[in-house]
This record gives sequence, C-alpha cells and structure tokens, in this order.
Amino acid sequence: MDINLLSQLSTEVGPSGFEDRVRNVIRGLVNNDADEVKADNLGNLIARVGNGSFKVLISAHMDEVGVMISHIDQRGFLRIVPIGGLDPWVLLDRELVFMGKDGDIVGVVGVDPPHLRKEKPPSKFEELYVDAGFSSKDEALKSGVMPGTPGTFVGDFRQRGSMVIGKAFDNRVGCTVLIDTLKDIRNKVSGDVSLYFAWNTQEEVGLRGINAVVHQVNPHIAFIVETTVAADVPTSSEDVWITRIGGGAALRAFDRSMIANPKLLSVAIELAEDKNIRYQVQVNPYGGTDAGIIHTYGAGVPSLVISTPARYIHSPASLINTDDLRQVENLLKTLLLNLDLVRNKALISER
Repeated sequence: MDINLLSQLSTEVGPSGFEDRVRNVIRGLVNNDADEVKADNLGNLIARVGNGSFKVLISAHMDEVGVMISHIDQRGFLRIVPIGGLDPWVLLDRELVFMGKDGDIVGVVGVDPPHLRKEKPPSKFEELYVDAGFSSKDEALKSGVMPGTPGTFVGDFRQRGSMVIGKAFDNRVGCTVLIDTLKDIRNKVSGDVSLYFAWNTQEEVGLRGINAVVHQVNPHIAFIVETTVAADVPTSSEDVWITRIGGGAALRAFDRSMIANPKLLSVAIELAEDKNIRYQVQVNPYGGTDAGIIHTYGAGVPSLVISTPARYIHSPASLINTDDLRQVENLLKTLLLNLDLVRNKALISER
C-alpha cells in the first residue's frame, strides 16, 4: 500500500463530472502496467490486464462530492449548489477551491462571527455564500470563475501512526487500492482471464459513469472497491455503527441498491478466514454503490463490494485506519488470485 499515492489522490481536485485531473494522475501511473488503457466519453478510465474470455471488472469511482457556482452577485460573492450528497452545515467557514479557467480560486464559506450573529447559522444551500475576496462581479468573472464553475474542499493530508485524515477518501482510497493491486498482480494473471480495472466517474450524482463502463466490459463478475460509513463515534449507539474503524475490510451484504450475491459473499468470507484477513459484514440500509448498476446488467453480474471504513465521509475531512486499507487490498488480491475457486462456487452460469 502506497500512502504517498493516497495523499496525492486525496488532495487532488475532482468533483463529479470534473474528474480529469484525477484521471490524468492515475493514467500516468498505470499506463505502462496494463495491456490496454483507454478513456471513454464520460471520462472513465479502463485498464485491461490479460486477454482471456472470462472478464472480471474491478471498479472504484474517482469523483468526490463538491459544489458548483450558481450565481455571482454585483459585489462578487458566489452562490453555490451541491454536487452530490452534501449537508450545507459541513461547509460553514470552510475553504473551497474552484476550478477556474485561468487557475484555481480559493474562497471561504462566509459565517458571521458570534458577536454579530442574530440568527442561527445558515442551514440551507440557498443561505450560503462564498467570499473569494472579489470586490465586484466583473472582477470575479475576469479571474476565471462563472456560473457553472465546479469546486470542492481544500484538502490537507495528515498521518499519525495508522490513522490518516484527508479529503475525498470516498473514494480515492478505492482508487489507490486498484492501482496497487494492478501493479502487484499484473504478471500473475494467466489462463482465459481478463481483468478490467475501471476508475469511473459521477458515482456521487447517481452512479452514472459505471453505466458506460459495464456496457464496454460486459463482465462475468465484478468487485467494487469503495469507502464506506464508519459510525463508531460517541454520538451513535453500537447497533447503528454500520462499520467500525479497525474492524477490517467491510463486505457489504445489503444496501439500498443491492442485495449481495450470497455465494460470492460466502466465498469471500471463506477466503478471508483462510488467509487471516480481518473483515466485517456490513448491512447498510441507507446508501448505495456502483454495484447497484453492475449487478443487474445483462443476465446479471455477481458483484461484491469491498470497502474501507471511514468516519465523516462527504465532509471536508475523513479518517481511516491504514490497516483496514491493507485488509481491503489483501482480500481483493486474494479473490483475484483465486478466481477458479470463485468461479466454481459463486457463478450459476457463464455466458
């Protein structure tokens, strides 16, 4: 696991629909490690390893939640709308970076100090404004921002022992796992197998990029590498933690978009226990992943979601345990290196 790579990807700017910078970084890292690397018209990046008839899709979404400028007033203050699932209160007094046409522009979400505050702080996006220090609308436009300009949180990356704090861990953590896995097993793939590593777009706004990916790959089986909710904090009772930090790889049994293929989940647990890989089974009635699209494609694609638990996702900074990340990567590699077992136990039929 390359912690420096995670830092690089985490701090890069790439809200949904504007993942170009993230894709360019990833492409530069995997271009020489795959048999074929290509990008499609939705910005998805797909790297193929192997040339067999049995197709395995391994995916992780590149995008992060963000904002878009919706209006600039005459004094140069910016109004914004959310890109993806963002609560307005997590933006209060936070720095945002906007992808201006002439370079990045940083502003702060304005909040009156307590000395002046007469009302409660803003709680709706319509009440928020961003102050980038412009004195007029004309100055803002000349700087390269306008309605339609995207942005996201300014990212810092910090590590203390096994604990890491950073921006956009959902899902730059998964992107990192895919890069490390591709590089590690690229010379270990043989037989009639093709592995398709996909870094896809626009997951946070409705699982859009993966639609194009799955139609191109037409996979027999899929592994989705994600970052998921860890609610093991003082404000939550243990029965609603969903996952916990330090509990290992999260294997998703159920969410709002998919019931996991029971045979595939079972063989993953079997391999994890055999290889002493720490795991936790996740039941999440609230969220969904790209597996929601993948598993219903064509005649059906057995799909497994493997996630790294993270506290405070969809906010300016999340926290993960690097050992959980290692468990995710180890389990993914184990599954890919034991595809014969996976195929025999999990697939009803092959096209």
